[in-house]
Amino acid sequence: MDFLSFAALAQDPTSSPAAPAGAEPVTAGTTQQPTDGGGAGAGASGANPFMSFVPLILIIGVFYFVMIGPERKQRKKREAMLAAIKKGDKVVTTGGMFASVAAVNEDVLTLQVADDVRMRFSRAAIAQVLEDESAESSAKS
Repeated sequence: MDFLSFAALAQDPTSSPAAPAGAEPVTAGTTQQPTDGGGAGAGASGANPFMSFVPLILIIGVFYFVMIGPERKQRKKREAMLAAIKKGDKVVTTGGMFASVAAVNEDVLTLQVADDVRMRFSRAAIAQVLEDESAESSAKS
């Protein structure tokens, strides 16, 4: 079969050499349905489409309770800790430096790491606010 006859077949779907004798021609845009009343499509059409989404909804629910919920709670706790920093608090930076807060501005904290040594840090660089050492020693006793 040469290229021209193949192009002619592609343009005219009714002249298919593979079509059996007496078969109706298939035109573009139509679908053939089984005439025997059975088949694979009959059982699938009766299923509830909502039931196919139940596993997806369950996975999203488990994902929320295992990962998103605790992360949100931890983020709120950290934001509250950073908002409550005041002058005189003992803190640890994300780099591991222990210092006390000498001054508090809006987003910048001045930390005193030694006598006459003060450094400016972003509020977000604070990893932890340490409890009072006197409160810790009385709690241990």
